[in-house]
Amino acid sequence: MKWDSSSGVTPEDFDTHIGRYYSAFINSKTEYKNIAFNTFVASDEYKVYYAAAQVDMYADTIMAETFLKMSEFIQTTNLKIGNPTTTPNALIAGLREKFGLRSSVKQMIEADSGKMHVAIDYTPSAQLNLEIAQYMESSCVVASTYMVGDIEQDIVLSEGGIETYRWVVADEQDILFKVTIKTSRNSNVIIDTPETVVSTFLANFDSFYWVGMDVEPERYFEINRDAPYAAEIVTEYSFDDGVTWKTDPHISPYNTKFLPNLDVSNVNFE
Repeated sequence: MKWDSSSGVTPEDFDTHIGRYYSAFINSKTEYKNIAFNTFVASDEYKVYYAAAQVDMYADTIMAETFLKMSEFIQTTNLKIGNPTTTPNALIAGLREKFGLRSSVKQMIEADSGKMHVAIDYTPSAQLNLEIAQYMESSCVVASTYMVGDIEQDIVLSEGGIETYRWVVADEQDILFKVTIKTSRNSNVIIDTPETVVSTFLANFDSFYWVGMDVEPERYFEINRDAPYAAEIVTEYSFDDGVTWKTDPHISPYNTKFLPNLDVSNVNFE
């Protein structure tokens, strides 16, 4: 079996294995020293060595597979060691995978040192709250991490004691959008109806935005992906029902979920 620092363990071929037996054979007795390989192949000893070489090749394959599995195990273990259990990515991904819930974790600042703020986009219930806390305790939040929130759930630990998990429900807020599309004179693509623009925009918003994410207006309806017939698209948003409009990205609080509203009357073509 060969070892290489870049490829790891590589099983050796039959010729390499039988070559070792040939070398051992001609060195086993002085009178065998001058026996050629072709003569060795025709001997009764070769028949025995042939079967042994086949077994060696099989063992090589088993060892190589074992080494690969061990390498993957070590790599996975090292990743877990290097990536502590309580991480925003682990918690957010876990809540999404296990419960289908979108969530957000507040960015850590010095004033919040040692505290964890989590917002979950869901409708609370006693049973679901318990299941979420049990998941946090068993999978993704290190014990004694101090969590902040108005939803509070105690979990009795298997080895004794109580751990308290806290979080908040996403705070929903309306956001009004307006889209102005300047059509391109260089395109032959059929122009969407306002109704189609609204449908596409809202679908994109649902895909690219969730609780705690910044509002990035240009992301939800763009030329290359959604409107190849457009020369320019200006997306505006308003938090005061259309009194004032903005186009710059909005930095959102970790616990805010914006509910989009794009009316057909606010889709304009020029």
